[in-house]
Amino acid sequence: MGIERVLNAFWFCIGVAAIVNAVGLGLFGPEGPGSGLFPFLAGSIVAAGGLFLLLRRRDSEEPLNWPRGSAAWRVLGVVIGLAVMAISLDHIGFVAAGIITMILLLRAVERASWVSAIALS
Repeated sequence: MGIERVLNAFWFCIGVAAIVNAVGLGLFGPEGPGSGLFPFLAGSIVAAGGLFLLLRRRDSEEPLNWPRGSAAWRVLGVVIGLAVMAISLDHIGFVAAGIITMILLLRAVERASWVSAIALS
């Protein structure tokens, strides 16, 4: 089993876990949609995509095209930026976390200067 199939199974399992969690939150309430409806829909899309990719027939095994060089640093910058926002949200609030994340993303992905990154944030 190749790494691609393992990753597709991973996304299917993540989607199913989101669906199970969403059902526990409740899909509908007395006043309309419940707090679990959006996670249920998102989990369904992720699970369906993972299942589709897992079951599709491949004619040839192509090697995965992992990012290399500067592209890998950009991917790492996005991951770090999102992690910083997720960790800092409870401590410094949404606005401050959003500004810091935006600066990190503009520097990592867009290669903006410090001045323009701060000005845009």
